[in-house]
Amino acid sequence: MKIVVLDDEPRIVLMCRRVLEAQGHTVHGFTDSGAALAQLEAEAADVLVIDYKMPALTGLDFVQRAWVVRPGLRVVMITAHGTRDVMSRAAETGVRSIVLKPFTPAELARGVAAAVAGADEGAAPSR
Repeated sequence: MKIVVLDDEPRIVLMCRRVLEAQGHTVHGFTDSGAALAQLEAEAADVLVIDYKMPALTGLDFVQRAWVVRPGLRVVMITAHGTRDVMSRAAETGVRSIVLKPFTPAELARGVAAAVAGADEGAAPSR
């Protein structure tokens, strides 16, 4: 699969890339939302792994923009802000999976698998 990772923390992007590439995925990692959106415009991706809270915009704001150019994109939201409100808004937006920070490589892999499988449970946290 082709996966785009967007998080404002470079170490999180690197960790996600290592984990997902080790599973055989092609991964493009970004800390800048403009660059990530340009990548999605240039090339299709299967999954977007995105942080909820970033300096310029929220992950949900970015997801709305990403779906304009890639409507079928599956989304995994990673967040340290797993409040009921955030999780509810993510589910209402159409986010398929939420992975709570800090997360393990196995939790990230499960979150991506759940997004791809189209889990009908909504945006349940992966733990």
